[in-house]
Amino acid sequence: MTALAFGVAATLGSLRYDGGIARARIESMLAPGIGSARIVLPRELREEAAVGDDVVVELTGESGESGQVFGGTVAAVQRSTPSTTVVSIDASGRLAAQRLGSTYDQRTAKALIGAMAHDAGVDVGALSLDLPLVGYVADQRRTGWEHIARIVAWAGAIATTDAEGRLVVTPTPSPPANLALRYGREIATLRVAARRAPIDGGVWIVGSGPAGSADAADARVPAATTLPADLGSPSPDLVRRGAPALRTPAAAATATAAVRAASTARLCAECWLVPQIRAGTTIEIADAPQQDAKGPWLVTRVVHEVGPGPRGRTRIAATGLAAAGGSLLDAAVAAVGSLLS
Repeated sequence: MTALAFGVAATLGSLRYDGGIARARIESMLAPGIGSARIVLPRELREEAAVGDDVVVELTGESGESGQVFGGTVAAVQRSTPSTTVVSIDASGRLAAQRLGSTYDQRTAKALIGAMAHDAGVDVGALSLDLPLVGYVADQRRTGWEHIARIVAWAGAIATTDAEGRLVVTPTPSPPANLALRYGREIATLRVAARRAPIDGGVWIVGSGPAGSADAADARVPAATTLPADLGSPSPDLVRRGAPALRTPAAAATATAAVRAASTARLCAECWLVPQIRAGTTIEIADAPQQDAKGPWLVTRVVHEVGPGPRGRTRIAATGLAAAGGSLLDAAVAAVGSLLS
């Protein structure tokens, strides 16, 4: 029987560890979930980690593929008699620690998110979304990361971090999947759940404003009537969600379509260590014991674990991709607690 070979390497501040790490846990999530890395070093191993130090984590999978899976900064160092634990966060963690309390005068969601990231001092990768916004108040009832999750939900996009730890926003992917996994090869166990949609009649995202476009002179003027104007009265089968920042019919329609498109199908799976899977990856599953497990699936949460000893695994939570043509804010929130600890 061939032995499985997993590996983890990390750079913590000025020191690099190509071996000797006792345990590692790296987590990647769609907004509003937070990406993090937890590295446990034996007490006898030299370490000088301090809060704010740069962190890079690399993984080597069962088939030999390797690469960086995390980039961020040290958030906490816990020293005990047997070991030292270094906890790190990426851009999502830094945004989640910020309650901006700012008003933004921006014309697009892309510019707005870029401004929020700048104010939080985080690096930005690709920002790809299309939603007109006249302005936005980032009140302190939500963190900066929660505000970004809300905005990308309206735009039918997803927000997460890349392997370097930068904020990235992309449109919700469409089939086909970009990674194929096989049950019995990468995947050891899986579970699929299909849930009834909670609201039969539908959810409406209700804007406020009479403007036909974000550039119109009256775009900043709130209206007493609903946007869209022909919206029916609230009922058990028709739910309104207020979004005063949406001031045009097109923006309200985009947000409504995005929320309604969220899939009710959920996947949880445990694999051998597969470093290339991260939140936002789309996958298909071959040779699954149940037909509804094939997918495609959009991964909403990934946990990579190495150690103790020769142990290595990747656990994923995902939502059905075929029906997920828009925002996955509700799906991502539901998936946060869906993996076994």
